[in-house]
Amino acid sequence: RLSGECECLTGYDGAACQRASCPSKTGGSSGSGRSSSSSTFNGFLGTGGGNSAFIGRSSATPLIDQCSGHGTCETIAELAYKENQNVYNLWDKDSSMGCKCDSGYAGADCSERQCKYGIDPLYTDDATARVTHTKVKIESSDSNALSGEYALKFHDIFGEDHITAPLVLSSTGVINSVNHCVTVVNALKTLPNGVVPSVTCSQSAINTDYGFHYTLTFTGNPGKLPQLEIDQYLDGTRSTILAATGTFEADVATTVIGETKDYFPTRCEGLTVKVLADSTDTPSSGTWSGSGVHPGSIGYLTGKNGDFTTAQAKLLKACLGDSDYDIDNNVDVANWDKGVVVEADGSGPTTYNMIGAFPHAIKVVPVESSAGYTKFTYGEHHLVWYDESASTGKEFRVANLNNGHNQHVEATESYVYTTKGTVQQMGHGSDTTISDNSASGASSTRVTGYFDAYSNKVYTNYDTSCENQPAGFPKNHKCVEKGDKLFIIDSCWGAGDLGAGTTNPTFGGVLLYNCADSNSVNYNTGNLYTVTKVYTVPLGTNSTISPSDTIDISSDNSIASPLKRSVDTNIIEVDGNIGWRGLEGDPENTNLSGADSSWSDNTGIVTLFHFTPSDSYEYVSQCSNRGLCDSTSGLCQCFKGYTGDDCGTQNALAV
Repeated sequence: RLSGECECLTGYDGAACQRASCPSKTGGSSGSGRSSSSSTFNGFLGTGGGNSAFIGRSSATPLIDQCSGHGTCETIAELAYKENQNVYNLWDKDSSMGCKCDSGYAGADCSERQCKYGIDPLYTDDATARVTHTKVKIESSDSNALSGEYALKFHDIFGEDHITAPLVLSSTGVINSVNHCVTVVNALKTLPNGVVPSVTCSQSAINTDYGFHYTLTFTGNPGKLPQLEIDQYLDGTRSTILAATGTFEADVATTVIGETKDYFPTRCEGLTVKVLADSTDTPSSGTWSGSGVHPGSIGYLTGKNGDFTTAQAKLLKACLGDSDYDIDNNVDVANWDKGVVVEADGSGPTTYNMIGAFPHAIKVVPVESSAGYTKFTYGEHHLVWYDESASTGKEFRVANLNNGHNQHVEATESYVYTTKGTVQQMGHGSDTTISDNSASGASSTRVTGYFDAYSNKVYTNYDTSCENQPAGFPKNHKCVEKGDKLFIIDSCWGAGDLGAGTTNPTFGGVLLYNCADSNSVNYNTGNLYTVTKVYTVPLGTNSTISPSDTIDISSDNSIASPLKRSVDTNIIEVDGNIGWRGLEGDPENTNLSGADSSWSDNTGIVTLFHFTPSDSYEYVSQCSNRGLCDSTSGLCQCFKGYTGDDCGTQNALAV
């Protein structure tokens, strides 16, 4: 150009067009490295009307806000890091740019206002909404020791955080005859702009005066919410939760993950079921009773009035259908998969039916006549498979439980919802799936993990990342990457064949571990987690990278009590803190005398299951699926017959 100035292509700016930039609603790319609602950019102050700004010597050319003034312009590497500290290392990590929008704004240029989210009122005609349930625990090691205050940091569905006023606490959870739950609910409901319009709270003391825990149910904030946080540092770096003697813990876990999409949208019409623990037939006892009770097989499905009739069993099989991507290997006239694998154990050997490579997943929702039923009585997920060798009436095996009910009369009648998605038991080795081992050979190696309660980090026995998946064998049957979904359930997973020396041992063994009876199972573990990060870390002092079938004790003689070395370099992070502890094999070092060739003593015992969705229905959305979002104003324009700021209220005009 005659002026000697560069006229940059879209996506670049700077005196020499050397700098990548982000889009803007008001005119494409601009020259500022970051956006702002003020008029100051790169040291130059804008003049004239509005928030226009100028750059360089040419005061005649306005600098248009990048990301429409409602976000920040970031490199793709920066965007990845700000989302759970993920790492992006490809060639364009510092050159590709994108907008990180402010809360309530969306679009490539952050120009679109978002509207209020709500529950589709037609969805709850036939199903119930799964909203977020969060458990908060504050516990001291000594009695009557807790005092001080803390705050809760609540994140709304847009990701914006809101911090409550300070919450004063006591060792009993009661102050001046007022339960702590009352204080918490008031603090959340008085957050600015009514961000938490409704929430319920239930509270229990821990050993009378060792602290308390409470569970919040966010009925007014449907959809998938980020993890609630505890802020115990209201005075700089000094904790404002105090323990007069001993120590304390302040933890939070998501016990029920809220959902925006239902991956189990299809009801098995004409059938209701009950889920029972396979334990003795008395309410007060949870002693395991069935010969079919094994890891991955601790309960069973039954009909509304007792055992399934032949017709009911056929109907359930047909509803479950295919489970493994391959309809050509389906069986019976019901055209379905059993989800079973046959394992051999001991000399002989003895064969056992165990949970297979591709079990079924179902959602059970209490019928409307159930006690306490509301539209927020959430559906519970279970992994299910078929064991034709089980006792009559117990063939449909259940891997995880939500209570210890073992009598038909005490269990809840529920609808069954199925999915076309695929659940795969994760494995590793020279095979491609968990395979039968009915006579000889090795049992397929499972991918297992261990984790602390109130943590979102799962330590796996192998590197499961797709990025590091080798081309040849051995490798993962199903690798994992960000965004994948996992079932992490408690099914009394076995810790191996503690007798050792047996032939053809089943991986993990056929005996339940750390589950003396059905009362000791962790209930409500059927959450469907989303992977936020998969990575490896360097070896630590008490780490090893190789799963071992003997206790791996540190050889450092300077340590008075040598620590067990664990495989803790492979990590999967999920989108919610897990409310129970996933154990390691032989965690008490009880098998020091010899090898246990059917288990790795230095890895976790919790078998992981990958879920690949197929059919789904997004029932929590902007304007509740019953209106259009005006992206200029951020207000819903409801369809005829629907009202409310989220269009979530149906009236008589909806025909």
